[in-house]
Amino acid sequence: MFNFALAGLSHRTARLDLRQTAAFNAEQMKLGLKHLAAQPSIQEAMIVSTCNRVEVICCVESGSDGFADIESFLSGHSGVPLSELQPALYRYTGQKVVQHVFRVASSLDSMVLGEPQILGQMKACYKAAVDASTVKGGLNGLLQAAFRTAKRVRSETSIGEYPVSVSSAAVELLRKIFGELDRKSILIVGAGKMGEAAIRHLAEAGARAVYVANRSPQAAKELAVRFNGIAVPFTSLSEWISRVDIVITSTGAEEVLIDRTMVQRIMHQRRNAPIAFVDISVPRNVDPAVGAVDNVFCYDVDDLAAVVEANLQERTRAAAAAEKVVFQEVQAFCRKMNSVEVGPVVMQIQDRIEEICRTELRRALNKIGPQESRHVQELETMISRIAGKIAHPLVTQIRNSPDSGHRSAYMDLIERIFKTTDSRGVK
Repeated sequence: MFNFALAGLSHRTARLDLRQTAAFNAEQMKLGLKHLAAQPSIQEAMIVSTCNRVEVICCVESGSDGFADIESFLSGHSGVPLSELQPALYRYTGQKVVQHVFRVASSLDSMVLGEPQILGQMKACYKAAVDASTVKGGLNGLLQAAFRTAKRVRSETSIGEYPVSVSSAAVELLRKIFGELDRKSILIVGAGKMGEAAIRHLAEAGARAVYVANRSPQAAKELAVRFNGIAVPFTSLSEWISRVDIVITSTGAEEVLIDRTMVQRIMHQRRNAPIAFVDISVPRNVDPAVGAVDNVFCYDVDDLAAVVEANLQERTRAAAAAEKVVFQEVQAFCRKMNSVEVGPVVMQIQDRIEEICRTELRRALNKIGPQESRHVQELETMISRIAGKIAHPLVTQIRNSPDSGHRSAYMDLIERIFKTTDSRGVK
C-alpha cells in the first residue's frame, strides 16, 4: 500500500482560536501545497481546512513518515511555535490514515455527528490539490474511495435523516404539525445566523411564501433575496403576523416582542384561524402565555431541545451502522492496495526461487546423464511447488502486516535478499 501519513488538529484536540490560526484560505492553500510538494519526504499532498479541522494528508517516501516536514509546515503557516502546536496534533500512518479519512468524509468525526457539509468541504480541498498537481495515484485512490464510502453511509444508514440543530428541528416540528410547507405562509423575525439557518431549512423543505422582518431593513432585504423571500417592515410586525400561518422568531432582543395581548388582537383580526409560533431566541421573543390563546400553538427552545436530543440518539444509533460500512470499505481498500503492491514482489520471489532450483536441477542432470523427458517434467513441476511453498510464508508475512511502513520494510528486505542471492545459494 502507498505510504500514507496524516497530521492535523480538530475540535477534539484544539481550541477554536488555534484552529482559526491554523486554517487556510484558497491562496494560502495553493502556496501551502506547493511548499509541501517540494519537501524531499513528501510525494503527494492535500490540505483539509474547515472551521473544525486542519489536516495535511500525504504520500511519503518509503522509510519516512513525513511528520517532521508536515509539523514544521503547520507551525510556519500558523505562526505557532512547534512546542505549542504539537500537543494539539494527532498523527496517523498506513491503514489508520485510511480509516480516519473515511470516517471524516462520512461525518463520523464531525462536531455535529452526521452533518453533510464536511463531504463538500473535503471535495473542495481535494479539487484544490488536483489543480495544484499535488495529488497522484495514491491520494487520488484514497479520496475517491473515501467519497464512495461517504455516499454508502448516506444511502445505507439514517445518520443524516435526523435534524440536530435548533433551526432544523424547528422546521421538522412544523412539518410534523402542518405536513408539507409549500402552501404555508411563514414569517421569520430576525436576520441573524439563526434566522438565516431557519430560512435555509425552510427553503430545503419546499416553503415558498417566506417573509423576513428585521430591525435593520437592509439585513432583512439581503437575507430575503438570497432565499427568494420577501422583506417586510419590522414596524408592521403585528400586521404581518396576522397574515401568515407560521411565525419563527430568532432575534437578539432582550425583551418580549410578541405578548398575549398582541396575539389576542391578531386572532380576532384573523377570525381565530390557527397560527403557530416557534421561538428559537434566547431570551424568549414570544411570551409563553401566548400558547394559552385558542388556536395558537407556541413552541420554544426547550420544546425543540427535546426534539434535538431524540434526534441525536437516533443519529448515534445510525452511527453504529455507519461505522460498519466504513470498516468494510477500509478493509476492501487495503486489500486492493496490498494486492497491487505485493503482486509484483510475489512473482519476483517465486521466479527467483525457481531460477535457483532450475539451475541446480540442470547441474544435477548434467552429472547423472540423460533422463526420460517425463521424469524431467516431473522434477520441474516439483521445483515450482517447492518455490511456491518457500515463497508462501514470506508473502503471507507481507500481506498480513497491518502497517504500510512495516510492509514496505519487509518487501525491501526480501527484495534485497533475492536480488543478491546467486544461483548457488546464499552469496
